[in-house]
Amino acid sequence: MRTLFSLRTLIGLGALALFAAVALGLFALTSGGSGSGAAETRNIEMIAVVSGVQADEGWSTSSGETVGAATVSLDDGRTVSIPEGTPGEITCADLATPQSCVMLADTLGSAVVWFAVVPADSSRGGRYLTLPGLVDMRAGGEYGVLENGWVIRLATPTERTCENDPGNLRDFIDSFGGDGSQSVLDLIDDQIVEVVCN
Repeated sequence: MRTLFSLRTLIGLGALALFAAVALGLFALTSGGSGSGAAETRNIEMIAVVSGVQADEGWSTSSGETVGAATVSLDDGRTVSIPEGTPGEITCADLATPQSCVMLADTLGSAVVWFAVVPADSSRGGRYLTLPGLVDMRAGGEYGVLENGWVIRLATPTERTCENDPGNLRDFIDSFGGDGSQSVLDLIDDQIVEVVCN
């Protein structure tokens, strides 16, 4: 009786299984399976000053998701619904006063996938918002990645304010990125217009 598998066939199948295991392991490491503490990337497509909030009593976030639902009115005329369980963060304490908060959101069409409601920066006259420093750029410098993982459009050019000008924006990020600088977001043009050394 003939053998179903020869030694050569078994070695080939074993090598194929080993290759598949290595490829699967590499995929898990490069797709976030490494467990690193890096901030999750959020593509910020909606930026506006909050003019009013109608919310369920106790509307807040717990474990990164909303408790209760809310309807947020924005200064550009849009009204945004935030259903219960929407991922996000609320750090603005004065939701009742118009123009005291700014909403930034990652959207899918008109639906909010993730959002942040942060305090407005009154020291800059309400037109600008100070955010964490840049750590990277994307799409040939069209977008900046902030230290907190937010991805926001960059102005062309983006002004660099520093005692020692490092040259271009890439050099600035390499020298002062992250907690070594701050980013200034223009709330009318919805883009980072300036980076400032700390």
